Amino acid sequence: MLKQALLYSLLFGFFIGSTTVNAEKLTLSDITVKKLNGQSEKLGKVLSNKPVYLKFWATWCQPCREQMPHLQQTFDRYGKKIDIVSINLGVNDSLADVIKTKNEFKLTLPIFIDETAKLSQTVDLIATPYHVLIDSKGRIVHKGHKASVELDSKIKKLADNNQQVLAVTPENNSINPLVLDTNVSQPTLLFFASTWCDWYLEKSRPQMSANCVNAQNVINNLYNKYPHMNWHGILTRLWTGQKELDDYRKKYSIQHPLSIDSKNEVFLKYRVKKFPTLIAIKGDREIFRLDDFSGSARASKMLLQLENNY
Repeated sequence: MLKQALLYSLLFGFFIGSTTVNAEKLTLSDITVKKLNGQSEKLGKVLSNKPVYLKFWATWCQPCREQMPHLQQTFDRYGKKIDIVSINLGVNDSLADVIKTKNEFKLTLPIFIDETAKLSQTVDLIATPYHVLIDSKGRIVHKGHKASVELDSKIKKLADNNQQVLAVTPENNSINPLVLDTNVSQPTLLFFASTWCDWYLEKSRPQMSANCVNAQNVINNLYNKYPHMNWHGILTRLWTGQKELDDYRKKYSIQHPLSIDSKNEVFLKYRVKKFPTLIAIKGDREIFRLDDFSGSARASKMLLQLENNY
């Protein structure tokens, strides 16, 4: 319960300091998402000229699950007046898990998967659950993680003949993107991870949690064996700030370089939708990708081959 409380506290801090992307005019029509039948579709074919309510979630996110009845009730009440769309992040989730959750909560609203992560980046998502309200002019009028009275009030106003709702004021985004130096003579190893998947998923996704723990231990050993390679530890920005990075580094006695992908651009560039993931590259060419760390033998073999070849 303490960790859950800390997570909510962290979420609150994120949303107070987060920024809105292009709040005055947000264009979503060209962004591609995946349907539950596996086919891809542009949001332009999903959304009309109505106001839009986007609800982002993950099957392993406990607050997201708690809010599912609210989401369905909102769709039942306002689904004809507002385009209400459920967006699964597609991060550490399978299509089967999404469909299972849909059936479990008897969800009847449209559900899509943000397969490319472009939609999440466009609305500057940094944690789930995430509610985004967009008026018929394309302006963001609400963002937050709570199924709150404020959210419900704004939804009602948008549904009642699109009553005027003040847009969220854009904030000055001073966060610099993560820049990686990969133009080096030795191979580059990119290790994508999170600071929380080991403890947060321990009960709900024990195998996933164990893989996160094993991965960091494997990477630590490989870094000690091959320190001359160009290592970059890259943390997802989901629920993660500098304090979480520092605590994580201390927890696992991490020596390799470690940074937060604050703009989500590196995860997007390398199409990483699962963490932990280790990617080896040489220049712009990907040599291998590994996301199963249940044992250390395979990773060790790949690094040895990399060493011999380069």
